[in-house]
Amino acid sequence: MSGRQVVERIWRAPISLIWELWTTAEGLSSWWGPKGFAVEVETMDLQVGGAFTYTMRATSPEVLASMAESGRPTSFSVTATYTAMDPPRKLAYSSPFGDEMLSTSVEFSEVSEGVKMVLVIDASKPEMTGGATKGWKSALDRFGERLNA
Repeated sequence: MSGRQVVERIWRAPISLIWELWTTAEGLSSWWGPKGFAVEVETMDLQVGGAFTYTMRATSPEVLASMAESGRPTSFSVTATYTAMDPPRKLAYSSPFGDEMLSTSVEFSEVSEGVKMVLVIDASKPEMTGGATKGWKSALDRFGERLNA
């Protein structure tokens, strides 16, 4: 099993709007995180070497109950560091995941159907990407809902 997972989607929206939703605090807060969570972006320094910090909080009763039952905190903060930036085509960042680092990159390209997104999640240990991929798929469903709102 690989420590790399790829998620692809095609969005029917202008690349400028997609980029804005990925690169502004207001945009990220409107969709970031799996269903049942809300995110507050505290800082966003959109440049290579810059950081973005956010707090993710469980909000739905089902998620709150699941987190409590498993002994996990219902909110946590993350500071990620941008490692690549090519507006509006690509961004990448690394973020802590337990004692390891998780690398995430997303690339956008205009295609006849809209904007193709390729999200790559890369980890040193294959077991790290399973939960991250599941969370991303849920978050990207929220992203699609946000685009269609």
